[in-house]
Amino acid sequence: MVFKYYPLTILILGILAGFYVYNLTDASFIYTLPFSNEYTFDMPVALYIMMIIYIIFFISIIFIFSERFGRFIEDSAIKNDKKTFIKKIKSRIIQSDNNKFVIKTELFKEIDNIFDGLDIKPKPHFTSCNNQEMKKLFAMYENLQNGEEIDIHKFNIPQTSSLFTLNVKNSINKNYKNGLSIIKNKNYIYELKKFAFIALVKNGDSKDIEKYKDSISYDRDIVLALIEAYLAGKINFSQKEISDMCINNKFNKDDYMDLAKNMKGKINPSEWIKLFENLADSDENAENSYFYVLLELEMLQEARERLRTQPSYDFLNIRAYLDLKSTGKSYPIELFFK
Repeated sequence: MVFKYYPLTILILGILAGFYVYNLTDASFIYTLPFSNEYTFDMPVALYIMMIIYIIFFISIIFIFSERFGRFIEDSAIKNDKKTFIKKIKSRIIQSDNNKFVIKTELFKEIDNIFDGLDIKPKPHFTSCNNQEMKKLFAMYENLQNGEEIDIHKFNIPQTSSLFTLNVKNSINKNYKNGLSIIKNKNYIYELKKFAFIALVKNGDSKDIEKYKDSISYDRDIVLALIEAYLAGKINFSQKEISDMCINNKFNKDDYMDLAKNMKGKINPSEWIKLFENLADSDENAENSYFYVLLELEMLQEARERLRTQPSYDFLNIRAYLDLKSTGKSYPIELFFK
């Protein structure tokens, strides 16, 4: 604010100084420019004084404006870096591959360097953000976490982002039919195809399951979902198909045990025995589960005969159970199968 009076003050000061000197002396002075004999000036001394004051004034103006211009450039660079940094935060949240963010100021370069070493995500229920663009982004993130479906194009969320994946899952959870087109679409990752197919198996009818069951490669979770559908009578499998699915997807001992316990009471006993006998003959990981089925059905003699083919140090839980049974004692079978 003081600066606007500076030119007027210098102007008045120069005029007053000129009048004052002129009143002291009206003498003239001849001045020849250095290295030149052609340009000479014959003026009153008072005028020279005024010229010196105004020359100093113009030099000071140059310095003042250069300092202000430099400050303006620096402030503009900081503002631009702030906008760029906010865009980078947004890009990190939506997991965009866009890395074309150029930071120019030293202040933000240091912050940006620290930021690159952090793994960030929005804080739940955070509503006090003053930046409106980021506030909308935080709200979108929380809506996704709460199971809502959002417009991904509005936020430019790439298909490679986990937010895109979560949004598709939210859509499928609302209606499994939203995922039917995904199962056969090669542009979607396996995780989404798997999610869509399991949703179909759990919620769809037999016709749709049969239509899509050969459109995806199976893993352990899909096999378990298909077996659940089989037990519910929604789809048919032969024992060999079930056995092959389990073996091909490398079921471990716990998987087989969970499967055996889950099938209890939901399948014909003879089919239950036959299935796990076939599994145990093909995969040693199913041996303990086969013993579980035999003991659940009180087929103690068959269990003893099977046990004789095993090393004496193995299946101590089965041996202990049978020994207790032979003495007339009975304990819940679950105590021997953890």
